[in-house]
Amino acid sequence: MNRRAAYGLLLSLLVMAAAGLVIAGKPPIMPAFYNGEMVFFTVVSQNVQGVEERGNLHDVAIPLYSFGPHGSELQPDVLSAIPGVTGYRPWWEVVQVVVLNGRDVTTNPFTSEQAILQAESAGEVDLIDTEFVFLCQVLPGNNR
Repeated sequence: MNRRAAYGLLLSLLVMAAAGLVIAGKPPIMPAFYNGEMVFFTVVSQNVQGVEERGNLHDVAIPLYSFGPHGSELQPDVLSAIPGVTGYRPWWEVVQVVVLNGRDVTTNPFTSEQAILQAESAGEVDLIDTEFVFLCQVLPGNNR
């Protein structure tokens, strides 16, 4: 299974789980880092859409750095922007982060896009474009 198909399957499972939780009255809360701060976003079936043909979405999507499939990721995702920040758009392109230098991200996580890009420049991580773009709003404020 290629990476795009794997992330598509992952997102489909996430949407089904989210739909079940929404029916139960509890949308899932997803943690992520943005510039050293923990933020939270809610993924529900009404605001998630996988995109088969990216077309010009590649030009408007912003990176979401992932450290593995939901439920078994080594650390929370890292967002490149949040609402209120110049450049924020609700279209996300998943970029898989592969740690090459043995860094234990469970105890020493990456907490910003800048740290990830610096690590890539230093040869400490590999960034893989999964070619998966999806629509998901990050909710403003502390929505835990």
